[in-house]
Amino acid sequence: MTTVAPTRPVVLGEVRHGLVDPRGGCRDLDAVLDAARAAERDGASAVVVPAPDADAPAERHWPATAQALAVLLATERVRVVVGVHAGAWRPEALARFATSANALSGDRLVVQVLGAASGPFAEALRARWDGEIVVGDAGLATVA
Repeated sequence: MTTVAPTRPVVLGEVRHGLVDPRGGCRDLDAVLDAARAAERDGASAVVVPAPDADAPAERHWPATAQALAVLLATERVRVVVGVHAGAWRPEALARFATSANALSGDRLVVQVLGAASGPFAEALRARWDGEIVVGDAGLATVA
């Protein structure tokens, strides 16, 4: 019998979304979707859509969720982890997004909560959404 060790999540590159950063646009998103599809073909268990820097302005935080939704819709099996900073979101708003994204993707979304208030934010999110939530970078080890 051959045992295959679980693969580690593949971290995708940042999308410089055209609505936020005019230097980017659809070419960046296309490259990320290609990378996610390739990771899925190569047997990755998950891909990670990184959160923006914690000190980024509020308008820089929503594109990670849009990118995660695009990856969910462009793939079939791989789980998609989206990094969010606790201070950048209201739990109610993130729960609504996560519910919709999971419904569209067959329950493949994982929310990674980051930042100093990640514990309380994760608990508030769990009260509103029953999907998978991991806290901090250490939580990624549980995503298989």
